[in-house]
Amino acid sequence: MLSGCLATQSDVYDLENQTDSLKREIGALSKTMSSLQANQADLAVEIQDLRHDLGSYTDAVQETQKTMKDLSAKLDDMRVSVAKNVASIGSALSAEEAKAMAEEQKSLEKKLLAETTTPSALYQTAQARLALKNYILAAQGFEDYLKKFPQGALADAAAYQLGQSYYGLRQWEKAGRAFALVLDRYPKSDLTASARLMYALSLTHLKGKLPEARQYLNSILQDFPKSPEARVASVELKKLSGAKPSGAKKNRSAAKPAKR
Repeated sequence: MLSGCLATQSDVYDLENQTDSLKREIGALSKTMSSLQANQADLAVEIQDLRHDLGSYTDAVQETQKTMKDLSAKLDDMRVSVAKNVASIGSALSAEEAKAMAEEQKSLEKKLLAETTTPSALYQTAQARLALKNYILAAQGFEDYLKKFPQGALADAAAYQLGQSYYGLRQWEKAGRAFALVLDRYPKSDLTASARLMYALSLTHLKGKLPEARQYLNSILQDFPKSPEARVASVELKKLSGAKPSGAKKNRSAAKPAKR
């Protein structure tokens, strides 16, 4: 019985120790929970502050956008006002002053165009003008190309189309020089046959050049017998067989050049 009582007291003592240990663990857990709750409260406050700051930033952005819109509107008003002032000043300028301003603006535009235009764009612009029969501007464009890009990929075509432009203007001598440029500077060009034909046609409009014109037409029949230019050359030779030395007055249709 004594040993049984001692065992029971030992169990009670162990149980009390375990209970104390659990109480300590529960206390520590309670402190941890309290700390987490405090941190969560702080986090909630920080989130609230962040939302407030974000709202303030949004308001500032909207205010800035409004200010920018107002500034743009004011700039538009200023542009209109300046345009009116310039117009009023322009009407008061003398004819010489207005002409000088126009020339200066044209020079600036030409300079800007020269700085920004690529070789292909310059050629294509001139080609489009030629297609519209705007021969003067087309000639200027092809001349600019040859001046700036004499070794360009389209240099032979530019020289040929320059001749076509002058041919359209009925400036036979300048046209002949342009076609001769193709033959002299670009002997391996695909446009050689067409250049010979157009050179010969240009010569037929100049006094004393019919023998040379016949010579070039015959050279087309010899060197390019199966080409479209050869058929045109054959027709032209028949026409020239009874032509007078003064040269033809009518503007003959040019052979179609190869597309470049």
